[in-house]
Amino acid sequence: MFDKTVLGLDEARRALEAMIAAASQEPDRPVAFAVADPDGNLILYAHMDHAGHLPRDMAARKAYTSARMGANTGAWGARMGKAGIDLGDLGDPRYTGFAGGVCVRVGGAVVGGIGVSGRAADEDEVLAQIGASAITG
Repeated sequence: MFDKTVLGLDEARRALEAMIAAASQEPDRPVAFAVADPDGNLILYAHMDHAGHLPRDMAARKAYTSARMGANTGAWGARMGKAGIDLGDLGDPRYTGFAGGVCVRVGGAVVGGIGVSGRAADEDEVLAQIGASAITG
């Protein structure tokens, strides 16, 4: 047997509150937020008023991918592209290589993933990092 550390609801709330506080500085630029466990299952999801359909879906996909792949989505997608690997060939349509998904690690172990979508990819990534920092310190 082994023990596995995973994100819980309290950590997910802390991340969400930090991301909402940061994103709310520009309320006319709505985003969606997702926090997932290491298997990519959603723990918590929210979106700002008027967030579009695509960002609402992509936030969850980014959290899923970052958790399952143990990597930030933008960097992972770039590595896959450079290696000539089409993400569609991996057999899971939820994987995405767009930036904005951040893998959360504690003591080197993947404990979950955070996804943000709705702004430019680099801005999504910054917001997701804010959420991860609220968990890891």
